[in-house]
Amino acid sequence: MTAESKTIKEKIYEALKNAKTPLSPKQIAQITGLNYNTVRARLHDLRKENKASRLPEGWVAN
Repeated sequence: MTAESKTIKEKIYEALKNAKTPLSPKQIAQITGLNYNTVRARLHDLRKENKASRLPEGWVAN
């Protein structure tokens, strides 16, 4: 799979998986180059799919 064919959710999930610490939506937007509001919406989708969790410190991959 090439980077161009990754979905927005895949990019966000990958950023969470590669992070050593929980990330804020703002940090994820900076890492991925995606729009902040798009990141926030997709994070909630990932949480519904049980692929991400929100902690007090930020978001992490499950």
